[in-house]
Amino acid sequence: MSILSLLFIQVVTLFSLTSAGSIYDDAPYQTLQFTPNITHRTNLCERQQLLRLGDIGFLDVLRGMELSVGLPDIPGLNGWVNYDEKAGTFAEYPGYHIELLDELAYRAGFSWRNSYGVINPYLDSDFKPNATTNELLVWTVNAYDFSFSGWDHSIERMQLGVDFPMGFADSSTILITRNSAADDNDFNFFSFLQPFDWTVWVSILVTIIFTGLVYRWVSKTYSIGQSTMQPRDENVHGKVPGVNIFYAALTATGHMEFSPVTYGERILVLSLCFWSLVIAATYTANLASVMISKNQSIYPATSISEAQYRGISVCVTKGLAVATKLKEAYPNANIVEIEGFTSMYDHLLANKCGLVADTVSRFEVSKLNGTLNPDCALEWVGRAVDISSSGPANIVDAGVYCTSLVGHIFEYYLKDMQHDGFLENAFERYVSSVTTHTCPEEAETSPDADESFKLTMVDMGGIFLCHGIACVLGLLVSFMQRYWGKRTIYRDSRMHVSERIGVSDIQKEDEVVDMGNGIMTARQIGSGGY
Repeated sequence: MSILSLLFIQVVTLFSLTSAGSIYDDAPYQTLQFTPNITHRTNLCERQQLLRLGDIGFLDVLRGMELSVGLPDIPGLNGWVNYDEKAGTFAEYPGYHIELLDELAYRAGFSWRNSYGVINPYLDSDFKPNATTNELLVWTVNAYDFSFSGWDHSIERMQLGVDFPMGFADSSTILITRNSAADDNDFNFFSFLQPFDWTVWVSILVTIIFTGLVYRWVSKTYSIGQSTMQPRDENVHGKVPGVNIFYAALTATGHMEFSPVTYGERILVLSLCFWSLVIAATYTANLASVMISKNQSIYPATSISEAQYRGISVCVTKGLAVATKLKEAYPNANIVEIEGFTSMYDHLLANKCGLVADTVSRFEVSKLNGTLNPDCALEWVGRAVDISSSGPANIVDAGVYCTSLVGHIFEYYLKDMQHDGFLENAFERYVSSVTTHTCPEEAETSPDADESFKLTMVDMGGIFLCHGIACVLGLLVSFMQRYWGKRTIYRDSRMHVSERIGVSDIQKEDEVVDMGNGIMTARQIGSGGY
């Protein structure tokens, strides 16, 4: 090939690249995604030199410049970029990202409305079929001065030479599911049993029966001395079967019908009353808690590790950073990639997915969407999987086009917008523009807050043990009282007999009286002889 032919080819190639990369193309740019050897970037090296020499201030380095921007428009994320493709213009409310970009451009003094391109991340390119989101990001920041969207700040992307100024959205990954309790309004006949575990209910029943039997044993133990004690009601304490068990059950409800007489009975009844007081107070308090939180949340999993262990499917939007991060961090998890943002939530509503992984900022909007959350059952469960932010991106370039200057200026003005509240107010306007219904506000609780639980014997065993000790003590006191009662009755009976028949003659004959130096019997004294 001759030198002339080679020169001709180089001239044609240079001309085609220059025309294709001209920033004077009609806006928006009709550049196909992943078109090779094309750029709309502005050469900022002259401005960077002026800044270095001090001929221009840092805050004015972009003033008067026309910058090109790539605007990703993700299907289903209404309100980010409200662009009418047929009309080729933005809507009256251009979208959350466009509002931020307009304010950023106003403060920094640059323009972009005549040099932008709308990018569809799900549009398959003939130049690079099945391209990843990271590859699309790298192409975008090489083709435009910057890309203004919710690009997640990841280490992997930074390693690819992408620079991220301050983010304006919370892109922390969270897990979302439907609260099944929101649909669970079935009648529960045994809901009044919920404050206690079944072991506690069985223990209560056994305690009532045991106490009634012990009270009967205590009464019968002392019955030997009944004739010398306060009279009893025979119909209550022995003639009616099971009456003591009935009285014990009645005491458990707060009504005491026992009439204790002996010390053992009194100890037993005092312990039973105290036991009943503690059981009734604990039941009432926990019942109130259960009734207040009767729609208890039921989640398939509260962390990605638990979902991986239990095999719960987690739906993510295909190609977004959330999907990439979860697949890399949890390779054994059941991650289901769904094309389209709204389709991911449709799968959750259809119970095709147990969980959805999304970002905090996107969930704040999704939960107010009447189509995605018609019954207000969507809930954020557990803690954030990671903490991250998202925002604009540009290529790291300090010498060819000096595009890194864009990132430095954006960093300052975005922080300025955050400081004066513009970012927060813009997000509220964005949420208001896409809200289709409202859900009742929930009380603020920690994601890891403990729900109302049934009390078990681990919680209630102490009062049962104390009452058991009191029952044993009552029996011991009853036995002791019976023993001393027998001795008293025996002594009293001997004295009573002696008073009725007097002292026997034999005893009188054996009695001796010490009279000086002599000994006389009672009989001799009685006869007056010596």
